[in-house]
Amino acid sequence: MVDISLTKSLRSTVATLNWVNDQSAAASQRLNTGVKVQTALDDPSTYMSAKSLSLHASTLDQFLERLDQGLGVIKAADNGMTSITDTIKTMKGVVTRAAASKSAFERADLVKEYNGLLDKIVDTAKDASYNGKNLLLGDGNDLTLYLSSDQNESVTIEAVDFTDLLNTLGLKKLDEGKLATYETKLTDGGSPAKPLNTTSKLVESPDYAVGDEISVKDADGNIVSMLKVTASTTAGDLVTAFSQADKGLRATLGSDGVLNVEAADKMTIDITRAADTVNSAGSPPSGSTAPLMVGMTPAVGSTQLTATGQYKVGDVISIRQGNTVHSLTVASGTTVDDLTNAFNIPSAGLSASLQASGAIKVDSTSAAFAIDKTSPYADLSTGTASAWVKRTDAEAAQQTVTDARHATEKHATNIGIGLTMLNSRSAYLGSFSSILGATAESMRASDKDEEAATLLALSTQQQLAISSFSITQTADNGILRLLGGGNS
Repeated sequence: MVDISLTKSLRSTVATLNWVNDQSAAASQRLNTGVKVQTALDDPSTYMSAKSLSLHASTLDQFLERLDQGLGVIKAADNGMTSITDTIKTMKGVVTRAAASKSAFERADLVKEYNGLLDKIVDTAKDASYNGKNLLLGDGNDLTLYLSSDQNESVTIEAVDFTDLLNTLGLKKLDEGKLATYETKLTDGGSPAKPLNTTSKLVESPDYAVGDEISVKDADGNIVSMLKVTASTTAGDLVTAFSQADKGLRATLGSDGVLNVEAADKMTIDITRAADTVNSAGSPPSGSTAPLMVGMTPAVGSTQLTATGQYKVGDVISIRQGNTVHSLTVASGTTVDDLTNAFNIPSAGLSASLQASGAIKVDSTSAAFAIDKTSPYADLSTGTASAWVKRTDAEAAQQTVTDARHATEKHATNIGIGLTMLNSRSAYLGSFSSILGATAESMRASDKDEEAATLLALSTQQQLAISSFSITQTADNGILRLLGGGNS
């Protein structure tokens, strides 16, 4: 193996070239990456300081990620509260319309709309979930968020149960009620029968006669509407009598003569026929009913009234001296004696007895009297009232919805305050983390202008070293030739 020996000047030049190459590579890397302090060997103090800042920024970023998840829960709840607030404003409009409406039927429809909005509130609350947490579902959904990475400072936002509207907002589902309907056909009784229209005289129908009284009564027996039939009363007048929308009664008469009656509450329609009315006469006043017969045989005291064919279950027989003195409602077991006893009223000066002809005679020692029979005309008792069947109920509901709106706004404000505070903290920490990261980068960053100048200087130095190497090698070769020539 041959050892290669270099002169001192060549070794110096080679060392310079190696150093220039190393420095050029380092400068080129700093220029390409933009990082001056790559490792602790480059600048221990700067490297460790920048590393510390980077670690702090990374810790803040991890904390911010958890905080952002919490903010997602709050934002979902805030969006839900905004929707719920808008829904309650709509409910306020529904209640206002109901309070102003003059139709119990419209108010019943508005009750359904009101209940639908309550369902919407509950659905909105259930949908306001984020990552398994929902601040609008109450117990078990409280949210605790730490405001610093060392967890020494925190805030807790309590969940509110918007699926329990009664306890949270004082709201509850309202009874929507149910309509009762009755239908009959009004004809002239001819052959073939012709339907009555609104201008037809009511007495054209064999079911009505002059003097008949048709009355609508509520569940308490109060008269809602009444019509007394005269010779000029029309079928349209009957429809009008049955059209009391504010009280929950309406009627229509079709072109086919079909009368349709609807009630938004329990009601009955009765008819008192003139032919069934007995007025006392004479002094002292006296009067007799028509003979009660079973076939061709006069009724006796034990005969059931329904067996006579003149009465049916539900008929109400009344005796009046101005106002009703006493009345009897016919049941399946009511007898003639029961009716006779009903007309025996000593306190009113009335006495009654059953005649051999089957008629009941009534005498009075005081005022004149009248006896009449009221028969069921239509049964509307299957109707049930909505919560707003009365306007006063709808008016009272206005305050309930107003209170609910205030309660909602209070809850929305609490969530909004939490959202604002946490957004502010998140923005601050995010900005601080960015500053830390930027500072760490700037401490380790290279100056590209400086590195470019360094590369240029190293390139020049490399060229000079190469020239020096060439010159030195040429000089050494000349000396060697000279020495070699001297020995020849």
